[in-house]
Amino acid sequence: MDLLDKMATFVRVVEAGSFSTAAKQLRISAAAVSRQIATLEGELGSTLLERSTRRMSITASGRRYYERCLAILRDVEDAQNVARARAVEGLLVVSTPVTFGLARVVPYLPTLMTKHAGIRIDLRLEDHLVDLALDGIDVAIRVGGALPEALIAHPLFSFRRITVASPDYTKRRGEPKTPEALARHDALAYAPGPAADTFSLSDGERETRVRVNVKFRSNALHAVRDLALSGSGVALLPDWLVAGDVKSGALRRVLPSWTTDPVTVHALHRTIHRGSPRVKALVEHLRTAYANDP
Repeated sequence: MDLLDKMATFVRVVEAGSFSTAAKQLRISAAAVSRQIATLEGELGSTLLERSTRRMSITASGRRYYERCLAILRDVEDAQNVARARAVEGLLVVSTPVTFGLARVVPYLPTLMTKHAGIRIDLRLEDHLVDLALDGIDVAIRVGGALPEALIAHPLFSFRRITVASPDYTKRRGEPKTPEALARHDALAYAPGPAADTFSLSDGERETRVRVNVKFRSNALHAVRDLALSGSGVALLPDWLVAGDVKSGALRRVLPSWTTDPVTVHALHRTIHRGSPRVKALVEHLRTAYANDP
């Protein structure tokens, strides 16, 4: 069997997590997959995968080999596409946080796929950190947080978190006139934030941290937004998530002069994907879409 084919099988096994799952995806028998990996290991003189009756794990050398295989296979695919004069083709694996992905990535993908008909997208919505190499991710969209030095980061846009409440809530409980007054209100908090019981706000001249009375907290932004819409309290939420609600009047800005510091959204990828037509097409498409989105 051709070396590239064996590399492709090895990559599929690593990403599938098992020989049987990879075999189903490749539409061959698990025994055939096992033979290919065994042949590859024999040629390399190195164990790539540790097998037992219960689980499979990748060795240190296997992980390094996987990363190189991934780069080689993508380079081969890019070379084929260039030769066909249709460079933006092939599979693009994208990882993004669940809420952000649904609200701010999915809506822009149809136009990208229409513009580049040869591109195929595998979108993974996940709220945990991923290993781009081991998980086979081409581009990871990340909202704020520290940027890994080993990855290339492209800023896409920045946003702020704003305090909002429903008209029913402010009519019933009154509207806070200062950040400190938030302490006397019911707060709805996004749990994964830096400190769920503290709202950190700035008006451009002064910064303040207010300890709030958290009546509801969740690790799902949509749940916090829904509680705010129901009139259950004051929430600190991304402006992009509640822009439509504020425009329609379902929510109103509380302390409109106060926001959080800017939060930047980045597209991350490994250095081996520098210059990849697919990666470049996605980054430029999202950046343009965000710049044109009011």
